[in-house]
Amino acid sequence: MRWVHWAEFRFNTTYHASAGRTPLETVYGRAPPTITRWGQGETRVEAVQRELLDRDEVLKQLREHLLRAQERMKGLADKRREDKSFEVGEWVFVKLRAHRQQSVVTRINAKLAARFYGPYPVLERIGAVAYKLKLLEGSRVHPVFHVSGGRTVA
Repeated sequence: MRWVHWAEFRFNTTYHASAGRTPLETVYGRAPPTITRWGQGETRVEAVQRELLDRDEVLKQLREHLLRAQERMKGLADKRREDKSFEVGEWVFVKLRAHRQQSVVTRINAKLAARFYGPYPVLERIGAVAYKLKLLEGSRVHPVFHVSGGRTVA
C-alpha cells in the first residue's frame, strides 16, 4: 500500500492510445507534471537518499510491468486478428447482429437463426476495411460492412 500513489500517478501520466493523451490531460486539460530527476549523492540526508532510490526503483518496475501488460494484451488481440480482404465482384456471407437480422430474413425463433447471411456480391471497396455489398431489395440494413463481418464463399 505504500507505493499505490506512485502506481496511480504512473497510470494517470502514461499516454493512452484510445484517448490520444494521458488521463491527467483529459481531466485537467494540461500536461502532467514531471518528476524531477536527481543524481546519486545530490542530497546529504540519508533518509531522503533512500526514499528517492526506492521511488526510482518502483517507477522503473511500474514502467516494466505496464509495458509487459501492454505487450500481453496486444498479443492476445493479435492472436484472434486476421487479415482479410475481398475483391470487387466476389461473393461474401455477412454476419449480422441479432437485432439486425429481422430486416434481412424473418425468423420465428431468433436463437436458431443463421450466423451468416448471403452470399452477396461486393460492389466496391470503401477505405481499407469497409466494403459495399449488393443486398436484397427491401433489406433495411446499411450496405457497407466492415471486413471482420464478412466471410468468403468457399
